[in-house]
Amino acid sequence: MIDIQNKFAILVVSCDKYSDLWNPFFKSFFRFWPDCPFDIYLLSNYKYANIPKVRNLLIDDDISWSDNLYKGLNKLKEDYVFLFLEDLFLIDFVETNKVLKIFKWILESNANYVRINPSAVKADKKFNELVGIVSKGTIYRTSTVLSVWKKAILLNLLKENESAWDFEIDGSLRSDTYDGFYATWGKYFSILNTVIKGKWQRKAIRKLNSIGIEIDFNKREIMTFEETIKYYFSRQRSKLLKFIPSKYRRNLKDFILKGKYNYKRLS
Repeated sequence: MIDIQNKFAILVVSCDKYSDLWNPFFKSFFRFWPDCPFDIYLLSNYKYANIPKVRNLLIDDDISWSDNLYKGLNKLKEDYVFLFLEDLFLIDFVETNKVLKIFKWILESNANYVRINPSAVKADKKFNELVGIVSKGTIYRTSTVLSVWKKAILLNLLKENESAWDFEIDGSLRSDTYDGFYATWGKYFSILNTVIKGKWQRKAIRKLNSIGIEIDFNKREIMTFEETIKYYFSRQRSKLLKFIPSKYRRNLKDFILKGKYNYKRLS
C-alpha cells in the first residue's frame, strides 16, 4: 500500500470563485471516504482553505481551466493524479479496498488513463475483469470526471486557454496519439452533480439536505424551474448518443457542433 500511496494524488480542481463549495464538498468527501489513503490537494488561485487533511495548491491568477491545471500538476510530486471536481459530491461510502485494487492495477500496467466511473466514457473492448479499452476515436476519451491520469500524459495533452469542456472535445482528438486509455466496468464512487452553470441544482439541494450537508445560499443562486427543465431535456438528448456505436459517436458530435457554429456565424 505504501508504494501506491506515494504514487497517486487526489486533486480537487477548483478556483476561488467556487470557494463556497469547498466546505460542503469536503464534509461529504470525508464522511463517505474517511479512510482515504492518498494525499488530497485543492487547486485554487489565492484563497486558502483551512480544512484538515487538505493541502492547498495555489496557482495565482485564474487564466483558464487548462492553464490552472498545468500549473497545479507541475507542483505535484506524485506520478499519477486522480481528478475530482469541487461540484461533484460523494453521497455514498467508498470501498477503499476496491479502489486500491484498481489503483494497483493502474500502476502495474503503466496505464495512461482510467475513467473510474464509466458514464460518458465507456470501454468498447474487453481487456480484463477490471477494465476495458477506450479505443482511439472514442467520444470524450479525455473526460475529466473521476479520471486517473499518468501526470506526464495529462501535461502533454493540455493546451493553453482551454476550458474543461474544450479539453474533453479537442483533447480527445489529441489523445489518439496514445494507447493505454481504459475505463472500469464497475462504478467505484457514487457522486452528485450539485452545480450547473454556476447555480445549485434543485435535485442536488434536496439530496444534500437529506444527508445533512449544509449549503450557504447567500453565495450562489439556485436554478430556476425553467432552467431545470431546459437542463433536463439537454441531458435527455445527450443520452441518445449511447444508442450509437462508440466508434461513430465522435464524428456525430463533431458534425452537430460544426452545425451549431455555422448557424451562429450565419445568423
